Amino acid sequence: MLHEFIVRLATESVDEAIEKLNAFGVYNLYYEPPIEIYQVENGYDYREIEQKYAELKIYAEEDSLPGLPQTYFTRIKQALNVPKEAIRYREVDEQQWNTAFEDIDLENGWVLCYSGSEDKYPNKQVLKFEPQAAFGTGLHETTQDCLRILLSTDLSGQTVLDLGTGSGVLSIAAGLKGAHSLTAVDYEPVEREIRLNAELNNLQQPLQVEKADLLTGDYRIKEHYDLIIINIGAEETRKILDRHLLAEKSSTFLISGIVEWNVESVVADFHEKGFFIKEKRQANEWVTILFEKTA
Repeated sequence: MLHEFIVRLATESVDEAIEKLNAFGVYNLYYEPPIEIYQVENGYDYREIEQKYAELKIYAEEDSLPGLPQTYFTRIKQALNVPKEAIRYREVDEQQWNTAFEDIDLENGWVLCYSGSEDKYPNKQVLKFEPQAAFGTGLHETTQDCLRILLSTDLSGQTVLDLGTGSGVLSIAAGLKGAHSLTAVDYEPVEREIRLNAELNNLQQPLQVEKADLLTGDYRIKEHYDLIIINIGAEETRKILDRHLLAEKSSTFLISGIVEWNVESVVADFHEKGFFIKEKRQANEWVTILFEKTA
């Protein structure tokens, strides 16, 4: 059984509320950003929906803490400065929870595992993960195929750049496979979430998180990396490649977030820059490709 607590907050204050709850030892959090997804030539896009309030859902496992649910009522009240009457509460069957947040066996010896259920997999390697606000819960086909490639690759001693990192799950995977250093870049303020997931997986290597717009503004990628990951979209990928001269900054790219109806344009662009396809995966309409530069 799980204990579910729901607090209705101003949308603009959700990120701050998550930080405050983390400070009180509350980590199992979830909310759905107010967006609408629609299909375009480039794949899919989204638009923000004006929504004044959002529901922040907080979960605690039975027996994970003495005195539940009162213990969490107290923590939530203190962290958010709200009365108990403002906190909706119910008990949730774990099977119902698992339907929405199911551990994923990547079928390569690894499991993408929500924190707290790793003991279920004594014969597997586990990537622990707590989805919060950022894109990249691990449920999307692009994320899963990127993880299948990353977690089957020895990255010992390599430097890795993860563009459009979202929740940081791909950076975390690269770290677990021995990457020497990790740099994660996203337009959104995702550092808190990424560092939480890094801590869950006991990553010790240097991890730099940058908040930057890769398509406009003054930010430029200047360093060279052994591996660059881009899980965004076809048109954005081509623009980022050219704007930051990335083909000169790495010999290996893991590209995803592209769809079957525009994959050829991405492949042509990489071929023109001297790269070949080392590995290609497809799940439904989503395509993931590992490119390497021709020797």
